[in-house]
Amino acid sequence: MASVHELPIFGERFRDDSNWEWFRWRSHAFNALPFLAVHSILFNLGEKILPKKLWTYGIIGYSMFASAYIYTPQLLIISLLQGIVLFATTYFTRSWKCVWIASLPVLVFIMNFTTSLSDDPFLVLLFVSYTLLSYISFCLEWSRKSVPELENETIAVIFTRMLFYAFYQPYQISVIVIYPEFEKQLKERKSEEREWKRTLIFIARITFWWILTEAILYFFYFEAMLTDYPFAFRLPKNEFVSLGMAMGSFFQLKYVVIFGYQAIFAKIDNMRPPDGPICISRVALYSKIWRGFDRGLYAYFKEYIFIPICAPTFSISRKTFGVLASYTFVLIWHGFQHHNIVWIGLNIVELFLEYSAKILYSFPSIQMWREKRISDVNFRRILGWLQIVCFAVGLYSNFYFLGGSQVGQMFVQRIFWEETWTLRWPFFLLITLGYFYMQVAMEVDRQAAIRAEKQEEEAEKEERLQKSTNIKTKKVN
Repeated sequence: MASVHELPIFGERFRDDSNWEWFRWRSHAFNALPFLAVHSILFNLGEKILPKKLWTYGIIGYSMFASAYIYTPQLLIISLLQGIVLFATTYFTRSWKCVWIASLPVLVFIMNFTTSLSDDPFLVLLFVSYTLLSYISFCLEWSRKSVPELENETIAVIFTRMLFYAFYQPYQISVIVIYPEFEKQLKERKSEEREWKRTLIFIARITFWWILTEAILYFFYFEAMLTDYPFAFRLPKNEFVSLGMAMGSFFQLKYVVIFGYQAIFAKIDNMRPPDGPICISRVALYSKIWRGFDRGLYAYFKEYIFIPICAPTFSISRKTFGVLASYTFVLIWHGFQHHNIVWIGLNIVELFLEYSAKILYSFPSIQMWREKRISDVNFRRILGWLQIVCFAVGLYSNFYFLGGSQVGQMFVQRIFWEETWTLRWPFFLLITLGYFYMQVAMEVDRQAAIRAEKQEEEAEKEERLQKSTNIKTKKVN
């Protein structure tokens, strides 16, 4: 899938339009831009000149109008019906279990039967599904009584707070922020100083990456080549493997822009959106990618699925079930397609390999044996070789997730069965390069930990100095 465009200097160029998500998001972003800009004006200026109640209703009303225009009135009504059903369920049962029972069938239906709700599945996946997550978060917190401010409010006020949360436009799609964090940011934004310089730099960064992402599609046709399965299968294997790496890097770059686009307007509102996705080119263990890529989604299933299942004992059996339940939720969120099932299955295998090694090494006897017989340097070398196994499993899983079943099967056939299983020379080349990659990734993590420790020490020194200054000032007075 490609289109021809006239570029300055370069003249006519084909643009690779194979990436359906980016192709649809691009036009959506331009359509939504004026609405987000007006929302920022109303949100920041309206708060200063209008009574709080009127400002709240005004923001909700404007966001609903914008949603009806961007996503169609039909999808707005469907979204509101979801919220009403979950709100009523929570009001009458006050049970977090009932909230999940009421919401999961709806989520499964939305993610797997999108065309029954709209002719444009992109709008369903973008708007209806994300607002559903907001409704679930709000109702779970309400049912658990974890937000004290809601306990003494009327039903009308509580329902208004839910709508205000779900229809806050910078967090309405793409960026997931759980309800307590949203309320915390709303309170703290009033007292925190606005950092316009950092915000402008952030806008410039996202603009740069957006332009680069667009430019890539005019000169590198890796997605188009991978969708032409016979052509991709005939490529020399060194070129074929590079397509997979390019596909992963483009996915990360794409979400830097998608998450960053929404985060720009949150920062203008003096909110604190989650950080963007971690660079996947410096991560060895895929558990870190889960924590650092879509940080909002990770916080969501950790807070509402993993921790409730594991608490209070956090035993191995509870943790195991918590991991399986969390990944089941992620599978529901992405849809029950074959490539997603393989992706989740391989990720579970990779995570259990990681956790099994950590549990094994947590035994004091094993640690003492290692410290006596293996130096720290040699132990790190051993870890470098062992982590290749986890990395390879995660890598194959991502080929399925990003490219689909046929692309994933091509990589398994051409790299695993033809080179790895048969122990041919490309396998030894790949694991040697993989070893160096693991060492670089571990060193990056080590340096990051050192920097974080130094920053923490400096913050503690500043705090002690501030306290000392305050004490001296009091004595003088």
